[in-house]
Amino acid sequence: MKKVLTPFRVGLLVIAALAILFGFLTFSKKGGMEEDVALEVHAFFKDASGLGKKSRVQIAGIPVGEIVGIDLIGLRARVTIRIKKEIGVRRNASLTKRSESLLGDYMLDLAPGTEDQPPLQNGEEIKLVLDAPGMEAVMGSLQLIAQDVQQVTRSLRNVLGGEKGQASLESIVQNLTALVSSVDKTVRETSDRLAQILANVEGVSGDIRRITVKEQSSISSIVDNLDHISKDVRDVIATVKRVVGENEGEVQPGVASVKETLSKLDRTLSNVEEVSKNIKEGKGPVGALVANERLGQKLSDTIDDVSDFAGRLTNLEFELGIRTDYLVNQGGAKIFITGRLIPKPDKYYLIEAVDDPRGSTETVLIQNNPPAAGEPVVQKQVRTRETLKFSAQLAKRYSFLTFRLGIIESTGGIGVDVNVPIKFFYYSRWLEDALVLKVDAFNFSVENLTLPRLRATLRFTPIEHLYLTVGIDDALNPTNRDTLTNKLISGRDFFVGAGVYFTDADLRSLLPFLPSP
Repeated sequence: MKKVLTPFRVGLLVIAALAILFGFLTFSKKGGMEEDVALEVHAFFKDASGLGKKSRVQIAGIPVGEIVGIDLIGLRARVTIRIKKEIGVRRNASLTKRSESLLGDYMLDLAPGTEDQPPLQNGEEIKLVLDAPGMEAVMGSLQLIAQDVQQVTRSLRNVLGGEKGQASLESIVQNLTALVSSVDKTVRETSDRLAQILANVEGVSGDIRRITVKEQSSISSIVDNLDHISKDVRDVIATVKRVVGENEGEVQPGVASVKETLSKLDRTLSNVEEVSKNIKEGKGPVGALVANERLGQKLSDTIDDVSDFAGRLTNLEFELGIRTDYLVNQGGAKIFITGRLIPKPDKYYLIEAVDDPRGSTETVLIQNNPPAAGEPVVQKQVRTRETLKFSAQLAKRYSFLTFRLGIIESTGGIGVDVNVPIKFFYYSRWLEDALVLKVDAFNFSVENLTLPRLRATLRFTPIEHLYLTVGIDDALNPTNRDTLTNKLISGRDFFVGAGVYFTDADLRSLLPFLPSP
């Protein structure tokens, strides 16, 4: 029984599949739109490749019709399409051939037109047709682009290939790196200056703004007074001219001179009146300054900035001092000439010239050829020479501590000052910093020193402009003397000394008593 049913079931399945295929082909051949619900129109294309029957016609990606026929009329393709009547295609409708995929299939985009045009009827033509380029044109364009790319890559290979090209690339990268570093350094160095300039300009403009705001009413009053005065003077001059003109034959020759003077005065007053009128109307720089509030504001801000900058220069203090320390182990005197620029009470710049008996040491290698008996070929000598040393430091104070950083005796160094308050024992306020402990560390990389040079100084100011010092120098290194001069090159040394200092106010008071050249 199973042998009979199985072939029977297979036959029924084949018959059902054939029926379904027949129905699909019939529906496809007939099309998805009936003639009674669709509008049939046509359009002419220069190139209908990629279009075929049943190709979609859509608006905004939604199918609204299909192609029902393609015929060759002359050298153009006539494409007949059916569109849903509810779309309402107008006479200014347009069709655009657009690629549906990279496989070469195309569809038609329909723009139905505007409502101010009459509707199309069956069999009429859509005259506005836009042909999209085919895949052949696109591939041709890509081929031309590929050729250009090949030429560029070939040129790059010729330029950058080999060792010379690699060296050129490395040089370019190095130059770019140096350029970026230089730009970054320039920006960092000039940012503070630019900020200060802008702050100064802001202060000057603020001053001008305050002046113009406060004196605006006074300026307007002055202009009005000038106008009234010029009118009154002109009336007086007209009266005098009339009197002189009536008695011209009887007056003496001196009256002619007076008349000429009055004419000049009349012209001058006319000019004054014109100037005052221009100022009131806002003409010219002065008029613009009075009438234009924005310009007056800018001028006021500029004056504020100039005033602020001038105030900073006025508040800058200068202190000049000289000090001498006697070095016990060295047996000589060390002289300091010091200048301090003090822009703020908690900040100052220190510039110093130092005459140090230790001098500067340098290592010299001497080659003896041939060497003496028992001596090496190359001998190492340490030479000491007298030179003037310089210091330049930036100091910043925090409470009773002052930190210093910069150059100390021609080498890099750091320092700290400890201000010991002793104002409880005195009535004068300036004595609160009379006792100061100064610690300096410098000469970090000098070859003949085992450790950095450490100096501690206790400074006491008993009276104004005079101070005393005592301390220890080079406290960490062993004693080392020059074998020829017996001068101390390095090592611990004790010192005592004294110094005087003068402020810029003291120097200004001394100037009238100094002899003039």
